[in-house]
Order: sequence, then C-alpha cells, then structure tokens
Amino acid sequence: MWPTKSISLLPLCISLAFALPPEPKGVTTIPLNDTHGTSLSFKETHICETTPGTKAYAGYVNLPSTLTGENFNISTFYWFFQARKSPENASTAIYLAGGPGESSLLAVMGEGGPCLISDDYNTTTLNPWSWNNEVNMLYIDQPVQTGFSYDTLINGTYDLLQSVYTPMDFSDGFPDTNLTYRTGTFPSQNTSSITQGSGRGAHALWHFMQVWTAHFPKKTPKNDKISIWANSWGGFYSTFSFSYFARQNELIRQQERDNGTSSLGHVLDLDVLGITNGCVDPMLEALYYPEAAIHNPYGFKAYSDATYEEVIQNFTKPNGCRDLADQCHEIAAVGDPNYDGNNQTVNEVCSGAFEFCFGYVQGTYVNLANRSSFDMSAPVLDPFPDYKAAEFFNQAWVQSELGVPLNFTAESSVAGIVYLTVVGDAVRSNISNLEYILNQGYKVAMVFGDRDYRCNWMGAENVTLTADWQHADTFTEAGYANIVTNASYVGGLVRQAGSFSFSRVFQAGHKVMSFQPETVYRIFQRAMSGSDVATGTVTVGTPKHGPGYRSGVYHTTGPLDVRNVTEVMPPLPALDCDIWDPVHRCSDQQIEAIMDGTAVLVGAKVVEPAS
Repeated sequence: MWPTKSISLLPLCISLAFALPPEPKGVTTIPLNDTHGTSLSFKETHICETTPGTKAYAGYVNLPSTLTGENFNISTFYWFFQARKSPENASTAIYLAGGPGESSLLAVMGEGGPCLISDDYNTTTLNPWSWNNEVNMLYIDQPVQTGFSYDTLINGTYDLLQSVYTPMDFSDGFPDTNLTYRTGTFPSQNTSSITQGSGRGAHALWHFMQVWTAHFPKKTPKNDKISIWANSWGGFYSTFSFSYFARQNELIRQQERDNGTSSLGHVLDLDVLGITNGCVDPMLEALYYPEAAIHNPYGFKAYSDATYEEVIQNFTKPNGCRDLADQCHEIAAVGDPNYDGNNQTVNEVCSGAFEFCFGYVQGTYVNLANRSSFDMSAPVLDPFPDYKAAEFFNQAWVQSELGVPLNFTAESSVAGIVYLTVVGDAVRSNISNLEYILNQGYKVAMVFGDRDYRCNWMGAENVTLTADWQHADTFTEAGYANIVTNASYVGGLVRQAGSFSFSRVFQAGHKVMSFQPETVYRIFQRAMSGSDVATGTVTVGTPKHGPGYRSGVYHTTGPLDVRNVTEVMPPLPALDCDIWDPVHRCSDQQIEAIMDGTAVLVGAKVVEPAS
C-alpha cells in the first residue's frame, strides 16, 4: 500500500463544473431465466480499439446477492476486445489488475492493452504490442466497487487530495467544485459490500464467468479455452480464482458422471495462468525484500548492512513476521477454513500479521530507500506508467461510449481497506493454489520485471523453485535461457520446464508490460500458444526425447543462477504530476500550486511548476 502525505485541504481558486455521468444509452440488457434476477448487458464500443474489422463490447454482469451468497448485489463491469487476427479461432484471456482495487482499465490504456492515451488526454493511438493481436481479451473490474463496477450507486463528492468520498443529496443543487473536489456517482463505499478477500472474490468471478460465457451473444470463438492473466495483487487474485475454477470443474464433471447433468453450472475450459510481477506467497517472498533492497542487479543499495540484518531478524525472531503469519494460518484453518473472511478473530490475527510484515520487513525499503517500491530507478513520486486513464475515463463522452452509470474509480480505497486491514488477504495466501494448478497440468507463466521491489523477481523465483509439483526436479535443474525478443534484442532470461516458465525481464518495473511491451508481448503470445518462452519455436507440450528434454519434458538450458547478470540503472526520471493522484505523483510545491490555483495544466498534468 502506498505511503501517504499529510495534506490540509484549503479552498481552491479554480472553479470547475463536473456533472454527473450521462444516462447510459444504446445498452442491450439480457435478463436470465433464473430465480435470482441475474442479467447481462453490453454495448458495442468504438474507442481505443479502432483496428478495422475488430469489434469491442463493454457491459455488466449483474449478480444478485441470492445467487452469490453475499449480502450485496454485484454489478461487474467488463470490456471485451476481439482478437485483431481470426477472433473466431482465438482463445480468450481474462485480465485482472492488482491493487487491491486497481481498475483493469488502466491496463487497457497502456499495459498490453489495445491503445495508448495521447498527451491531449482525449484521443488514443493503437498499441502494436496489444495482447489482443491474436487473443480475445476480457478486462474485468473486480472486486466490486473497483473501476466501473458497483454494488449500489450513490451521488456524492470526491476529494482527490484526501481520497475521501462523501455521500450527498443534490436535490437542492450542486456544491462548488474545483480541480480536486468533484461531484459524481460512485459505488456505496461500504466496506461490508465488497468480497472479503481473494477467496470470496474468486467465487464472485466464477459466477461472473458462468453468466458471461453462457450468455454474452457477441462471443464467437470456436475456441472455448479461457486463461487468466494478472498483475501485482493479482498474483493472489489469479491463483485463488484459477484454482477455484478448476476445482469447480472437477465438481461439475463428477455431477455429470453421476447424474448426467450438473446443477452447479458448466465447465470452464481453463488453459493458461499468467502472473506479471504478482505476489503469490508472502512467506516465501519475505526474505527476498532485504535481498532486493541491497543485492539487486542494478547495484542500488536501499539501506545499510545493519538494517539488512535487522529486517531479516524482523522476519525470523520470536513473534516476528513468520511467527505471526503461522498464527494466522493456524487460527484460519480452524476458524475460517474456506476463507470466507467473516470470522472477526481470524481477521484480526491475520491483518495484524500483515501490518507487522509490511511495516517491518517489506516496508523498511519504503521508509529508507527514497525510491519507488515499484521501480527502484524512479523517485518515490513515481511518474511511470502515467495516470492518464483516470482523466480519460472520467470524461462524459467516454462514459457515454461505454454505457456506464457512474464515475471511474481508478483505485478503490474500499478494496484497499478490506483486503489490507480487515482480512489480511496477503498473509492468507500461500503457494498451495499454484501447486494445485501445476499438478493439474495447466500452463503457468510468471513474468517479472527486475527493477520492481514490491513483488520482486528474486522472491518470485524462490516461489517457483519451492513449488512441489510433478516436474519440480526438471524445473529446478533447468538453466536460464535468453528470451529472444527480436533479431537484435535479448529481453530477459527464462527458466522453463514443460509449460511452467519463470521470466526475468530486463529494465522493467512493476507494470512490466508498460516498460518492455514487445518483450512481454512475445512472452504472452508464446505462453498462450504453448511454445517455449525463450524463442517461440518449440512446442513444449509434446513429449520428446533428446537434448533439451528430460523424461520427455522440455526444459531450458543455461546457468542455474542469474543474479550475477547485472544491468545499468537508468537516470532518475522527471516528475509527472497528475491531479487525479497528487499524493503519489506531485511535489509539495505542485500540490500547493494546485490548491492556490496557480498550477498550469495540460489535461490533468501539472506542467507548471515542473517540480
């Protein structure tokens, strides 16, 4: 979670009219013939993806509480992009952003999505390395109250400086607004009206996919395979969701064998799990935070050797991070074995463990490094990737094009509160879901930029080497091979055995797709097509014998350890102050100028003062 500045709200001199979202028009709604009142809506869109002949659709799957078992309704927003090439033969990949509570639409506009937002904040250009070149992409805003997804709608105001929503009845008129104090329509902001952790979130996503795959009329692929790709906190989301989907498939197939039909639903034909700079098992990753802080490939030392030893002690000492996490796991196994997130005692123990581990193991870097946790080459006020999507999606014409009834929430504070401080979601997660997925024979690709600290590549490497699965020996004994991005560039290093790959991508931070779009596109496409990540020339699922194979299983060859492969740290970038995220992107001087009305803006970017 981001550290915050203390900012006092002063009256702003700039007045800005900010109307409520326009009423959605041109939306088709399909009621389902069930007893719950479930429905699906869609609208063809003509923004972002403008490739001739390629169609895109935005809409909602509306899940009543009686269907999901939650005590709130869930209206989940999606944006579906057909593949630019042969969409009818392409498989479909779900994309989940992290956060917790980050909208997946940020990825649509700059992290492997179909388009990039121009400097005018109002137009877009096509992304040549879009993941929908050959794969149908389904971007989903989850958990509920993220992005354009909602439980119930409220009118109110939003204070960008304080990240505070205030419900308000506008029947007597609108209050005065300005650059950082705006009116709008938002989700309820009720912390009880959101799935209580990644476990419950997986259930909600499964219900979404049951409806969408069966009833979305514009889904034309002959290929029914479904993959899940996720970033950051999505490492937790995706492993919970993919494993839950797979277990539900087992139950459905068993019912069909026993009864000829299943009352649960239909099988989702799962294919690839992809994780980009995502955390998976914090206890296996914890000791690699001090490693990344002082033994990273860029020669950057975030703190002293003495602090390094102290951080390790904070993990290993009695009642330290490891012990607190073990206590969480033990009490959860008894009090909340299905991870419903509704046992207050369990939640308090697990959130307490997360607070200690974040504060005294992972968070030491945050306090001392004076660098971004998401890119060690960047300042704390990290300018990249940009934040243009927040302004773009809060324009009335864009909301009208998408057919949404509310304003855009780029990062849900409600999700952050619940997942971080209520249920301790990170500490509740471990390697078992990943091991289950591997042992079921699914393809798994883990892709990590090597300038990230928050979910760093060394911790992820340890997860992959620890995983207990049928080809674990082949994987751990496989060496690293070069990732051939193109004829003139090696984009990173990969260890692979069968369909399980771990990639270290050079010169890339947390949003690895934004930093190295071509390299990550090659990895994505090769993983999705069942090819080797190193070259894309070997079909890895076919048993063979000979060099590069062990017991019929493909594996890479090369050095077992690549920590000695170093890179040159780039110079610090300039600030990119955006009024939609001033606390994390703007200097004190820029914030002061925003508040007193002297700031000069282009779109939502403060260009004067420059720093």
